[in-house]
Amino acid sequence: MLDKILTRVENTVIIGAFIAMTAVYFANVVSRYLLHGSLAFTTEIVVNLAVLLTMVGAAAGVRLGTHPGFDLLPSMSKGLLRTVMVSLIAAATLVFFLLFLWLGWEMASRQFDQGRVTPALGIPQWIFSMALPVGAALGAVRAAQAGYVQIRRISSDGQGVTA
Repeated sequence: MLDKILTRVENTVIIGAFIAMTAVYFANVVSRYLLHGSLAFTTEIVVNLAVLLTMVGAAAGVRLGTHPGFDLLPSMSKGLLRTVMVSLIAAATLVFFLLFLWLGWEMASRQFDQGRVTPALGIPQWIFSMALPVGAALGAVRAAQAGYVQIRRISSDGQGVTA
């Protein structure tokens, strides 16, 4: 159930961010062509949406197992070594996302405390910066989930029992 909810949230955020980025940049192109002037705020919006898209996309990538490094070494291994490799990769991925979560939270908290706002729109910067810890939290959940699923699959196949 949680997997379906998270997948729906990931897909919605990815699609929504991509559509919004495309629409904002299209509006900027039209503005340049018709008004002979750029909309200054478009870069600010698109860069921040790209961060959100990247973080949530990374979580989706972990869920789908699309990164070649997540599968190369375990697929070349057998037995206990395969289980160890999957465990180490899952743990390293989890640590990476948890580090991003912590650093992103620290950055957003600092921006909140300082009252920083974005240059063009004047929106509190911490709102955009929350994409880092939120995306990292989602990635951490997906890393733990992917590791658990892979280890269970190896155990049920009997490939990770012996050395």
